[in-house]
Amino acid sequence: MTQPHPGQIDPDVVVLGGGMAGLSFACALAQSQGPSPLHHALVLEPRPSYVQDKTWCYWQQGTSPFDQAITHRWQHWTVSHAGHTHTCSCTETPYVRVDSGRFYEIAQGIINDSKAVSLRLGARADRVDACDEDVTVTSGKDRIRTPWVVDTRPTDIPDGTLLQHFMGWEIQTDQDVFDPSTVTLMDFAPAARDIHFFYVLPFSRRRALVETTHFSMSLLKDEQYRRELGGYLQTRFGLDHWQITRTEQGVIPMPRRAPNLQLRGHKRVIPLGLHADTTKPSTGYCYPHAQDQAKRQARALLDGNFAAPPGARSELSRWFDAVFIGFLERYPERAGSIFLRLFQQVPSDALIRFLTDKAQPGDYLKVMTALPKGTFIRQALSHAISA
Repeated sequence: MTQPHPGQIDPDVVVLGGGMAGLSFACALAQSQGPSPLHHALVLEPRPSYVQDKTWCYWQQGTSPFDQAITHRWQHWTVSHAGHTHTCSCTETPYVRVDSGRFYEIAQGIINDSKAVSLRLGARADRVDACDEDVTVTSGKDRIRTPWVVDTRPTDIPDGTLLQHFMGWEIQTDQDVFDPSTVTLMDFAPAARDIHFFYVLPFSRRRALVETTHFSMSLLKDEQYRRELGGYLQTRFGLDHWQITRTEQGVIPMPRRAPNLQLRGHKRVIPLGLHADTTKPSTGYCYPHAQDQAKRQARALLDGNFAAPPGARSELSRWFDAVFIGFLERYPERAGSIFLRLFQQVPSDALIRFLTDKAQPGDYLKVMTALPKGTFIRQALSHAISA
């Protein structure tokens, strides 16, 4: 739908931020129908236009409106630690890569074809005033009054939160060095001071995205990430020369106690996205959870149940994530061996369901069986005491 004219606007819902989560929700609204017809949803996005800026990967377990943005699929992935490498395979659930540039194009197409959803680029929320009856969003000269706001904007990360932080280079080489059939999911760095591993998405024998990733509570200087990437390309692949075609960087919070939508700051402002309840805290995976949550949130709005929006995950998943993150915080030196052990001992289909928040009770049991039982039990008790 074309962007609305400036002035007084009264949409049914305003989405603050048109990133992956905000666009997913907007597209779910555009493609859904319910007993309460949607007259108008407005998305405010500060950037003036979209470019390819991110790479999202996940294990594909179903279809979505954005599947045409998937550029690569892998059925094999490896985890390496201390000289040991384990390769996993799952033909039914490939590991896929989503091109953000294509995702944005598809999302804009869905919105442009909708009569009920509009996207305003180059617009930000300067002020959000919520009361019991509605919310007023000030954007430039516009005062937008709406019953509901979905807020996907970044928020400050509390001190003491475990962070997943990374820098990645998409590179082109002049020789065949990569195996395009297999993703390097985690290649743990030796003698690391924190949890540190490398991640390789091979697009061809000469092109790949290579990332250096840390789990810690403090970030590094950009030069340190670059040194790590250069050193890894030299030692792991024997490369002396490469061309960097694109760089991406990010920080993903991994809180022990993920935000609970039922305990949000205001009932009419619903958080969504990376800094809300969408990301799986123990892994940092966000894309598939955003798609699932967007559909549930859209259904709740159209069904008239938005005051009690559905959470992103079960209480069991929340508990397990909290215990696992506590374990990583307390024993970072054991992370490499633990992840290797998980991929070695847990069947691929069960582990994928756990990593993607679709685990069944038996899957949790298999994961717990693969973990050091005494240490895990002590961590679970510690979590219960601090709750």
